[in-house]
Amino acid sequence: MQSDFQEVFLVIFTSLFLLVLLVGFIVIMLILNQKSRQAQAQELRLMKERYEQELLRSQLEIQENVFGHLSQEIHDNIGQSLTFVALSLLTVPVENNSEAQEYIEESRKALQKAITELRDLSRSLHTDRVTEVGLANSIDFELERLKRTNLYETSFNFADIRNLLDHQTEIILFRIVQEMLNNIVKHAKASRVDVRLSHKTDILVLEIKDNGVGFDPEALFAKQERLKGLGLMNIRKRASLIGGTFHINSAKNSGTAIRITIPVNKQSFHEHNQESEI
Repeated sequence: MQSDFQEVFLVIFTSLFLLVLLVGFIVIMLILNQKSRQAQAQELRLMKERYEQELLRSQLEIQENVFGHLSQEIHDNIGQSLTFVALSLLTVPVENNSEAQEYIEESRKALQKAITELRDLSRSLHTDRVTEVGLANSIDFELERLKRTNLYETSFNFADIRNLLDHQTEIILFRIVQEMLNNIVKHAKASRVDVRLSHKTDILVLEIKDNGVGFDPEALFAKQERLKGLGLMNIRKRASLIGGTFHINSAKNSGTAIRITIPVNKQSFHEHNQESEI
């Protein structure tokens, strides 16, 4: 009887032990499978981010090449043609103080204004100019263009950031500023634009504020995400490409403030993107 009880106990104990092992094995496999799925999801997310960054870098390179070509065309062809027309107007034989002379003088002034604006546009488009004069001077040039329209008051405060950023990062930041100023002109209905470029230990901060009509950022981002639009989404992606963060503060009838923070750690644009692909 004692022997039968021991055998039954041994069978039950063995069965329970095997059951525990089986349950443990199943739990371990589930955990490993879950971790594998998470790792795969993480890898897919990183692959998607790398693809989007590579696509954006390619788009920016193409854009800069197009801008450079347009800048050269404006300078070499359109600008020179208009200059020739303006000079030709000076040689038109007309009597002094006549109606024709007044008309020609007004036309010449309009042409000269167009030539100046085209020259400024050519400089603004050309990538090499940003490299030559630096980010701060390039931003100041854009604000001066805006101010000359007599529609905006502008201010620009900046710190000495020379040698803190590589050329590619400066160019991307400059294009971000152009995009934001373009948005202000098109949508903000503002009369004042304030830009600040500051350096704090290991970060660089770019801030642009306007006193325009403002908007609801969450609603706009949701709409742009659905429609795959550019605008602020494009600015956010460009900031992310150079390791920066993008923050926007706006409300209806309260203006808009955009803040971009870029890490400054002597790491080049290319090094940052190589690390992001590891």
